[in-house]
Amino acid sequence: SCFAVSMTCVWKQVRNSDFHELVLPGPDGSALLKVARCYGFRNIQNVVRQLKSAKGCAYSYIEVMACPTGCVNGGGQIRVEEGGETPKARLARVFEAYRAAQQRRVGADNGDVSRFYTELLAAPVGSEKAKKLLHTVYHARTETLLNPIGIQW
Repeated sequence: SCFAVSMTCVWKQVRNSDFHELVLPGPDGSALLKVARCYGFRNIQNVVRQLKSAKGCAYSYIEVMACPTGCVNGGGQIRVEEGGETPKARLARVFEAYRAAQQRRVGADNGDVSRFYTELLAAPVGSEKAKKLLHTVYHARTETLLNPIGIQW
């Protein structure tokens, strides 16, 4: 027999903005299926610890990406058809399409930004006052904050 069931599933933030779960509820409200997506090494370490524990992991499926907030292109790679272009050629074409779509934008060309400088800041773009209040300077760091080899899985 064929039947349709209407239900709403919503991704819910669990631990932090990089760890979400989705629960497929059964007719009695119990969880039929629990899936999760976790991004970043901290969350991956927690999942690995759960898997290694005697209690096990609560999820049936977990999407894992090392990049915080997920990888730019998602978890998959661009597939090339059999006998088609080489992966290097495909990647070069994707990069070229990306570069062609980029536009150089200058903040001062935006009316809201210009109005901010003239009305609120009362200083022109590039002035010392604007640089002092709105810009930052980056410095090279010589000390290592985290030793990736020393990470305990």
